[in-house]
Amino acid sequence: MIAHGPAGDVRVDQFLTQAKALSRKLPDHKYVINLAADRYAFLLGFCAAVIAGQCTLMPPNRQRQTLQTLADEYGDCYSFGDAGLDNMECFDSNFPVEGTIDPGVPGIPDDQLCAIAFTSGSTGKSTPNRKYWRTIRVSTQSNIDLLLEDRTGPMHLLATVPPQHMWGFETSVLLPLFCDVAVSYLTPFFPQDIADALASLDQPRALVSSPVHLDALLNANVGDVRIDCIYSATAPMTAELAQKLEDRFAAAVIEIFGCSEAGTFAARHTASESLWRLSKSFALTIGENGALISAAHLPEDVALQDVVELVDKDHFRWLGRHQDMVNIAGKRASLADLNHRLNAIPGVIDGVIFTPDDTSKRLAALVVAPGLEPSDILDELKRGLEPAFLPRPVYVVPMLPRQETGKLARKMVVELFEETRRSRKAEYEGPADDAT
Repeated sequence: MIAHGPAGDVRVDQFLTQAKALSRKLPDHKYVINLAADRYAFLLGFCAAVIAGQCTLMPPNRQRQTLQTLADEYGDCYSFGDAGLDNMECFDSNFPVEGTIDPGVPGIPDDQLCAIAFTSGSTGKSTPNRKYWRTIRVSTQSNIDLLLEDRTGPMHLLATVPPQHMWGFETSVLLPLFCDVAVSYLTPFFPQDIADALASLDQPRALVSSPVHLDALLNANVGDVRIDCIYSATAPMTAELAQKLEDRFAAAVIEIFGCSEAGTFAARHTASESLWRLSKSFALTIGENGALISAAHLPEDVALQDVVELVDKDHFRWLGRHQDMVNIAGKRASLADLNHRLNAIPGVIDGVIFTPDDTSKRLAALVVAPGLEPSDILDELKRGLEPAFLPRPVYVVPMLPRQETGKLARKMVVELFEETRRSRKAEYEGPADDAT
């Protein structure tokens, strides 16, 4: 079995038959933007495109501006699943693809370009990363060794992150293609929907998610559901959250370290480990210009945007991201640490501390904290922070503009900050007097 689809469980021979039949029906284009919301439809569309020799473009989001940029840059493309743009051909993922069972595995050349994954753009412009079949094949075997370790037998997997994102792609699309993992077609968002989807799967069950989704699941009253493995990525997870998840769901919580350029290359059991364990397929080196990750299956070495300390050849310590390091009044701090302190305040549901612009001498904060005043939040932060790192202003807002993966794009945060500042200023000043 390879998937739990809308019509029931899907056997491998059924999937291969459908993928090959679909590949013969796809429009004749070089690129496809796979926007299928149904994860099984995405998996089927991706494999059909590979068989047809097409390259799948995986945008960081579904915004029309993002899709239009891809269409303009790559030209010869169409969308699969959901409609992308009015001027773009769209192939309906509900197209019937049944046929005579044909279980043969098609041969794919190692040098075939199968996908281009785009970074989230959370710290700047989104950049493309080319994924050849050899890269996909070897990196997935590396992930099997790193994530599944000594497990034998089938694993039933549910993911809350979209398949277009590299983290969701590696786990919920590629793992089922290369090992005994069956993925659910669902992408639930709300805690009860996540719990219900998990309960519908046989054990052992795995949940692929992010700290934001997992924290919401932990704090919701979803009843008893056992999760054998929880895999988390896209943002740092605290040891406290990992331990609470393990206690609540009897799960092994494994945090993943990676990037769009290199894929997954390290993991740790966050509840009990502070160091990251490097995959055997990768090597990490620290030079004058920072950290480099390399592997035989990567087209080139990847410069990390992270500050890390190499403990030995197999382990490293994460210290923060280059963009997270701030220098105020001659003192240095990590925004990751500041945000950890902010979100640990009782009553804070979500929050972010950031620099409003490149010339700012002060930090600012947007916080989701019903019932708390900005002064309450500042009083709590004063207990452990030097005055230079106290955010001013602090705005309490209804919600933060998180992406599907739980990430916060800096551009969206700054836009919300400016919008909130204008609104609060107008409230403070009151309506302008009529001219006389």
